[in-house]
This record gives sequence, C-alpha cells and structure tokens, in this order.
Amino acid sequence: MSFKLISTDRRFSPLFWTMFLGALNDNFFKNALVIIIAYKGISLMGLSAQSLVAMAGGIFILPFFLFSATAGQLSDKLSKSTLVKYTKVTEFLIMLVAALGFYTDNFYILLSTLFLMGTQSSFFGPLKYGIIPQLLKREELVSGNAAVGGGTFLAILIGTIIGGLAVTTESNSLVISAGILSVSALGIITSLFMKHVDPVDRDVSPDYTFFKPTFEIIKLTIKDKLIFNTCMGISWFWFLGAAILSLLPNLCKDIFHSSESVGTVFLASFTLGMGTGSFLAEKLSQKRPEMGMVPLAALGMSIFLLDMSYSAMNFQFDSTAPLFTVIQFFEQSYSARSLIDLFLVSIFGGMFIIPQFTFLQDYTPRNILSRIIAGNNIWNAIFMVTAAIFIMGLSGSGVSIPWIFLILAIINIFYSIYIYSQNTGVTLRFNFWLLSKFFYKVEITGRENIPETGAVVIASNHVSFVDWIMVMAACPRPVRFIIDHAYYYKTGFTFWLKQAHLIPIATRRESSELLNNAFKHIEDGLKDGHVIGLFPEGWITRDGKLRKFQPGIKKIVSMQPTVVVPMVIDGLWGSFFSFEGKGVLKGFRLSKRKVTLKILPPLDSEGFDFKELEQIFRKELNQ
Repeated sequence: MSFKLISTDRRFSPLFWTMFLGALNDNFFKNALVIIIAYKGISLMGLSAQSLVAMAGGIFILPFFLFSATAGQLSDKLSKSTLVKYTKVTEFLIMLVAALGFYTDNFYILLSTLFLMGTQSSFFGPLKYGIIPQLLKREELVSGNAAVGGGTFLAILIGTIIGGLAVTTESNSLVISAGILSVSALGIITSLFMKHVDPVDRDVSPDYTFFKPTFEIIKLTIKDKLIFNTCMGISWFWFLGAAILSLLPNLCKDIFHSSESVGTVFLASFTLGMGTGSFLAEKLSQKRPEMGMVPLAALGMSIFLLDMSYSAMNFQFDSTAPLFTVIQFFEQSYSARSLIDLFLVSIFGGMFIIPQFTFLQDYTPRNILSRIIAGNNIWNAIFMVTAAIFIMGLSGSGVSIPWIFLILAIINIFYSIYIYSQNTGVTLRFNFWLLSKFFYKVEITGRENIPETGAVVIASNHVSFVDWIMVMAACPRPVRFIIDHAYYYKTGFTFWLKQAHLIPIATRRESSELLNNAFKHIEDGLKDGHVIGLFPEGWITRDGKLRKFQPGIKKIVSMQPTVVVPMVIDGLWGSFFSFEGKGVLKGFRLSKRKVTLKILPPLDSEGFDFKELEQIFRKELNQ
C-alpha cells in the first residue's frame, strides 16, 4: 500500500516527494557544512571547529523552540497545501543565500543560513504531519505515516552521503551550491502537484510574539492525557535517537578503532533499519493506530541496546595499528554483531514511533492537530537538547561509550514498563493477535461491523479455551471478557488476566459477592463505552455443537443502551485447545489450522432477544 501511495496516488505522492526532497536537502547542506568546518579547522568568535560543529546542531534546533507554536497556528488557520508551496519557495531563497556563503567561504552567512533552514523546517513540520489526515482515509493513516517515516530516514541517509561526497570534489563550493539549489527547485515542482485542502479553523489568531504561543501550545499538549503521553513517547524516541547518533562517530573511532567509512556503514544501518521498522509497523498495524506495538518495540530496543553495549565492551584491537577499514572491521570479533544490534534497535525504533504518530493524528481533533504537532515538535527539541546535555554530562564524568549505551538501555526498560502500564489492554490484544497468526491461519471478516466508539457487547460461540484470545485479536478495540472465576483465580495466570481487564464471574450458588461484583464491573464498563465480551452458552462445547444460550446476556444488554455484535468462530473444534478427540491439550500438530472469525452486523439492545441471537449462530454454523 505504501509503495502505491508514494508512486501513483495523486493525493499523497506529491506530499511525500516534497517532504523527501526537503529532508534530503537539509542533510545535504548540514553534513557538507559540518565536514568543511571539521576538516578545514574553521574557528569563529573564538570557538574551535569541534565547538562550532556542536553549536551547528543547536543553531538548527533553536527555531523549533521559537517558531513551532506560531507555525502550528498558521497551519490550522490557512490551507496547508498552500503553505507548503510557500515554505518550498522560501527554502529555495534560503539556498540561494547558502550558495553565496559556500562560494565566498563566509561561515557567518552559512551559520545564519542554518538558522533559517531550521526556521523553514519548524514551519514545514506541522504542515507535513497535519495534512496527512486531510489527504488520506483513516485506514490509510498508518501507511501514510510509514511512508513518511521511512522516506524521511532514507532521505537523511542519502543527503548525508551526498553531502560528504560533494565536499571531496575539487570544486566543492560549486558542486554543493548546484546540488542544494537543484534539490530545492525539484521540491517546489513536486509541491505544485499537491491536492488543495481547506483550512481546518479559520478563527485561529496567530500570535507572532513567539514566546507566548509556545507556552500556550505546550499547555495544549498537556491538557489531554492521551495526547500528552503520546507526545512524550515520540519525544522519548528522539531523545534515544539523538543520543545514539551523537555517540556513533566516537563509538566507531574510539571503541571500534575504525575509519570514517565504518561510521558511514553504521549510519546507513541505523537509517535503513528505521525505514524497515516503519514499514513493518504498517504491516502489523492492520490499518489502524496500533499502540499495542509500542511497549514491545521499546523492549526490543532495550534488548539490542544491551547487546550492543556488551559487544562494544568486548571488542579488542591493537591501539598502535591504523584505523580499520570496512573490510578489516568485519574481520574482528563482535563487529557484525554490533552492526546487527544497531540495525535491530532502529527497526524497533520505527515500530515504536510510527504507531504513536498515527494515533496522534487519528485521536487529535482536526481543528487543533497542527498546533498539537507543533507542540510535539517543541517537546522533541527539548528532549533532543536534554539528550545532548545528558551525553555530555556522562562523558565529562568519565563514563565510557559502552556504559552509556548500557545506561540508555536500562532507562528504556523502565520506560517500556511504564508505557505498558498505560496500554495494557491494547498491548495484550496485539500480543494475542500475533499469537493467533503464529498458531493459526486466521481469516477475519466483518471488522467494520464493530462500532469505533460507544458501548458494545461481543457475543461469541464457545469452542475452545483460546476463543477469548481469538476474539480479542479480531476486535480493533480492547475487549473486557467475562471469564469463569475458576479459570481466573486457579490457573496461575491471574496477574496477566488482570492486565487484560478480564472480569471474573460466578453463579449465585458459588459466590453471590463475585456475581454482584461482576455485574457492577460490566455495568461500569458499558457506561464508559467499553467493549464487553462473553459466551452466551456459558461453557465450552464438549461435542462441537452449539449449546443452549443462557439468559445472563439479556440482563447485561439491559443495563445500558448498547449493541450486540455476534462473532462466529469456526475451525477451532478439533484443535489442541478443544475437547474433540483425545481431549483438551492433546493431539498437538505442527501444521496451521484454518480458523475463520465472522463478525456479523450489530443488534440493537432495545427489544433484544437472546433466543433470536442463538438462532443466528445456529444458521451461520449450519446447526
């Protein structure tokens, strides 16, 4: 889907290529400038080349603090497609100034240009992500964000490489100037093909005092807990990413005793991994914002950061020998392992950030989306600066690079636990979906019959011990399943069943207290607009036939206005977890069993008849 979006889809492809060329040009210019400063030993205002390189990063980030808020306001007030064209023309004018700086070797002009480029990027950011929901359907948001995420990191890689190559040419000033102007001109051309979109809130009054709207937009991101947590998650990614990228050059030179070419290989591995992770996020998201993926991705990042730290600690070399070439580096122990670790860290990084950006776009009201994205950009900048200070502090305290990676991995483990605690239901639902795909060949139809919001009761036939897992996997929303108290408390899985928000129930004869508590939880869940799952039969079938439906569902449906969605499971009878043949937990086989989950149109709670529901199931199952 993503390839079609970026190649032939006239709604999205002009935006993608405009964004791609802009990111490429930014990194073309920045890398060329940094390399020239470093290798020519440029000093300005009493600052060494090393200090100027560090300052260059700050100069580029500073405009995000100053202008993102106003940029977000303008993006919501005016047409985003029109503003994109203006920003691309502005970029070309800035590149003209940059070309003059390169031609005259005037580094005051070039550093001023870097600030202007950061300003242009701060205005383009809210447009780039804010316009996607106006161009694509909701089910296409994940694909769009995967394309933008993967494309951005690929553009960063290409821009960084050609920037470095351009510096090595004989007439490097001319080559760099011609390159940045050409890429910028192409960006203007692609922007002309963008589809026009209308403003989302003409009543917004942009505040050009810059500082005041910055604080107002930060407060706007804090107002909603889900928005704030998502902004923090995205910003945490940039904290880790900025820290890792800042450590890579010295990791390659001082720890791996390798040349700049090895550093380029590591950078390529990181950016390609991010692109791969972005597209994996799309494939695993089932066309919806899949926040359940995020805690697992965070944990994956930590695992391979830990292993990367271990590889770096155990890497051995002769300090008197010349720096390793790429071939020589891969002849050493732990070399390939460390590169694979970085690649996997970045893959999980792509899987970490894409669902969160998609959720932010999907959840945030359209009339404030650009301002929220602008606020997110401000938080990103704060976290990136914090990462730089954090790394400088640890390095200044004598902490080695391998130990810094270890510290980052441990901190990220704690963060993955925290983010799991905020998303237990969706995370477990995602886990169950992965498990169902691993063990069974699952076919799901009728997902659109489950309402996106509001109270829902999902009723399913009961064929095996994993039915509730299959239903949770099929439902695009977290399901609170009603489960027999015996299985809830006596199987040793109580902790995880609590994490999945299952509701234990008993008969009145077994425990009237448990029964009353269960109905209280069910009623509260329906009031809060949750999805409640149950098996109207009450027990698992012992012969493969549908049991008689119990009247308990009638009482549940009468508690609150809701809808009942029938979900018919077919194919689990005879499986390892059913009572067919040798009995439950026997007769395991390696081949995947085909299982179909058919989600039928919802039934309104008013006038609901559980016997009519039973007949619907019998008809679908030919019983």
